[in-house]
Amino acid sequence: MLGWRRMARPQVSDFLARFVHPLVAGGELHIAGPIPLTDSERWEVELDGASVELTAVDDARTAVLSTLVCRPPALVLEGDDVALAVGLHNALFLVHPRAEEWSVSDRARRKVIDTALAQVSRPLTRDRTRVMARHALLHNVFHLTRSDITVSWWTGRARFQGQKPPRRLTTWKGVRRVREDVTVVDFEELLAVPDTAPVVATLLRRTPLTQLLDSHPGAPPLHWEDAVFLLRDAELARAIAYRLVPDAAPRDQVAGPARLAAAFEQMLERAPDEADVRAVAAFLVHLAALFCFGELGLREPAAKSPLLSTVLAAEAAGQRPRGLASLFALPGALAAVDPRLATPPGITGNPQLAARWTVHRAQTAELLGDAVIDALAARLRRHLRPSPRDPSVIVAMPELAGQLTG
Repeated sequence: MLGWRRMARPQVSDFLARFVHPLVAGGELHIAGPIPLTDSERWEVELDGASVELTAVDDARTAVLSTLVCRPPALVLEGDDVALAVGLHNALFLVHPRAEEWSVSDRARRKVIDTALAQVSRPLTRDRTRVMARHALLHNVFHLTRSDITVSWWTGRARFQGQKPPRRLTTWKGVRRVREDVTVVDFEELLAVPDTAPVVATLLRRTPLTQLLDSHPGAPPLHWEDAVFLLRDAELARAIAYRLVPDAAPRDQVAGPARLAAAFEQMLERAPDEADVRAVAAFLVHLAALFCFGELGLREPAAKSPLLSTVLAAEAAGQRPRGLASLFALPGALAAVDPRLATPPGITGNPQLAARWTVHRAQTAELLGDAVIDALAARLRRHLRPSPRDPSVIVAMPELAGQLTG
């Protein structure tokens, strides 16, 4: 939740307590005036003097990561983290209803935007600890909201955007017939508007783990080239997969995987490294297997998938999220391009899972049609070179009997 207040000379301890800590742990974020680069740079030096607030932030970040990995790394808030938080703060300042009190001209707004862009333009990183530290700092960015409250009484009404109404307006509710109506403004209206969108797009590129674990329909698209390295970390890849396939209604189950499949479609339009294409394709096929795993308790093992019947139904084609067709067509397309990627390892070792996988593939072909699968296969062939045969086929071991008699 976003609140508003004025600050005198801003101190890093105040910023950590009122903005960074609630950003990580949840609560009301206090938005003040735009923070210039000079203050942000000064705060990097003053961090050691805010040990109490700094420790509280790091403890909150560790709690966030404890649900993702078995042993969260030791985190120490650094100037890099402060700069990212300052950039987000300044982006939120631009959309705060009370910003007009500062008489911000178009030129001044442009300066605030440029400053925010400079603050969030930290170097990209593939360091595991830094990636997790950034996610723990920004994991709530898609869930930031502002509560606008309209108070009406017998003689008038007033609206308070991102602020609590004064008590004098809400007392004697029965006598004065006071009514409070709350409207919640979410990510799309806060951070996906023209002023803030470039800042947020730049910020999110610095935290690819956040984009894989969570997103919003109004968020900028994921660039797989920035995030594919996370799929090569078994623990993080597992956490991402489980978060993406929740125990929820069918349309909610497929929302996250479809978003990543849509990003994969865009990836195929560029010139990605072949190894990266293989890694993303294998991960999406693994997600498809999780949908099968969730149906192992069906009363009839050979029954059609209720999930596929719901999300791929012809009458619902207009409401399909982007990427959904590619998500379920991918195993069939890979079977024609590189069969080794078409089926996740271990499927054949579980007869029930293998049966559900077979049902899913046949039902997908029926609901989507061969044309969709063939078109995706054609796009994949531009990036995946013909692979050699499996080593177990190329190398044939002599039979034990032949060894004993030879």
